[in-house]
Amino acid sequence: MTTWNELLEEFRALGGTAENIRLGQGEFGRGLFPIEQGKPVAIHIPDNLLVPVSDWVSDGGAPRVGPKAKTGERERAWLNCYQEEFGWGGGGIDEVRRMFETTSALPSELRLELLTKYHCGPWFEEPADHRIAARFLGARSIAYKKAEVVMPLVEMANHGEGASYATASGVALRGLFRGEVLVEYGPLDSFDYFRSWGFATQRPFALSLPMTGKIDSASLMVGNGFKGPLTSESSWIPRLRKEQDNLGLQFLLVGNQRFPRIPKGIFYRLMRKAGYVGFAEAFDVIHHMNCLHFIDLLLKTEGIDMPIGRTLRTMASYQLRALSFCYGVREI
Repeated sequence: MTTWNELLEEFRALGGTAENIRLGQGEFGRGLFPIEQGKPVAIHIPDNLLVPVSDWVSDGGAPRVGPKAKTGERERAWLNCYQEEFGWGGGGIDEVRRMFETTSALPSELRLELLTKYHCGPWFEEPADHRIAARFLGARSIAYKKAEVVMPLVEMANHGEGASYATASGVALRGLFRGEVLVEYGPLDSFDYFRSWGFATQRPFALSLPMTGKIDSASLMVGNGFKGPLTSESSWIPRLRKEQDNLGLQFLLVGNQRFPRIPKGIFYRLMRKAGYVGFAEAFDVIHHMNCLHFIDLLLKTEGIDMPIGRTLRTMASYQLRALSFCYGVREI
């Protein structure tokens, strides 16, 4: 067995930074904590320990770095040890399995609707080993240099407001923490947090569900391709694709607690630029369809007196709250 200190010692020898951190149990279960309160925490995962999700393999046991991965043997040995004893084998896979077990207790008809009609994520698929493994890796990955890479070590930090990942060179997490080391997982709304990680958290904005509609005689398709980061208001302006009478939006902001007038302002700007008029109602319809989706989800799960039912209702309530912050128009 490898001890935590031995793991960190080898991690540092491979170029990583791990200062003032320890494993512990907190409000959210297993997590990272500062060894000394009042001193900064610093974690940095170098490039040589960031392996794309597609280069990991599993045969029913802990994920292992696959033969096609472009990483050294020493790095491979450390990553495999980490997963066997601290990641997958340290309780991470148990959390994922529990979620699948919870959802599998729902009636099969409801589970199918939550998967296909309400698009609540892979949690409602049949709990096969390969799906559980895929969700484990997917929940521990981050976009880095045009690839989704698995984050070792830093993935143990639970979600919370304050700190965020830095990805300019490797993946880093730094800051002062009064208690548990918490990090904002990503620039997602409440719905996508649930889809990605299976919990409900209140977020200050809402993005539209993927859908199709009409602007005058043109077809409009709204996607869900928002990736962030949120550096300024312009981060909320999606790419607009126009091909004859077909319009495509990369994503669409439909609620923002801090700037409730910019969702319509952005949409109006893009439609004017594309040469269309009469687009105000189109936005209202998109917003209405988003609200209706989560109202229906609340009603569908109303009688489910199980933790997953309560989590779904909480998530839907959070999403509806964020959607409510959409009024007026601010010219962008």
